[in-house]
Amino acid sequence: MQFSLFGAEAADPLIRDLDGLMLAGGDWVRTERATAARLSVLVADAWRAKALGQELAARGLGSDTAQAPGDLIAVRTEVTESLVAEAARWTRGASIRLPVDLVLTPSGLRLWAVATGRREEAGFLLAVAEPDGELHRAAGSQLAKLGVAAVDVGSRGGPGWRVTSVKRLRRFAELVGPPPDGAGRDWPTA
Repeated sequence: MQFSLFGAEAADPLIRDLDGLMLAGGDWVRTERATAARLSVLVADAWRAKALGQELAARGLGSDTAQAPGDLIAVRTEVTESLVAEAARWTRGASIRLPVDLVLTPSGLRLWAVATGRREEAGFLLAVAEPDGELHRAAGSQLAKLGVAAVDVGSRGGPGWRVTSVKRLRRFAELVGPPPDGAGRDWPTA
């Protein structure tokens, strides 16, 4: 397979790509005086935690993991001042809010796919944390802007967005690039 010149493999890794982890259900924590921040996201598999650690390192961020309820793994960035602006974009007080300047990059889409993506009989599902809300709708809109129209999957089988059809799956696979080690069946193929 030949990868797109506009996919994750062609782009320099940026802090802004972390928007993909927010679409995957990430959460920001800021220090008391908001002088530093940390992003965390829950994943279901060790390969996902390892791949996200590598992706974060490529963006100059240290990370660690911790066991979370429900046999999940929390992948957490280091607490650092370099994330304060991103945390501020996504939070108002203690609440998550959708930033007005949200633009999902192919590398951000890759992070989302690593965190929650899985292949299904009907296509490829990108899970989101909430079934119907502003963030969920924005995720679908961002996929469409990348040229990957997806089907809204509510709480039955989701919540999330399912990429279907050979053409859309091919475009999606081009954007997210090659599979991380251990992804196996949980990575898109065209």
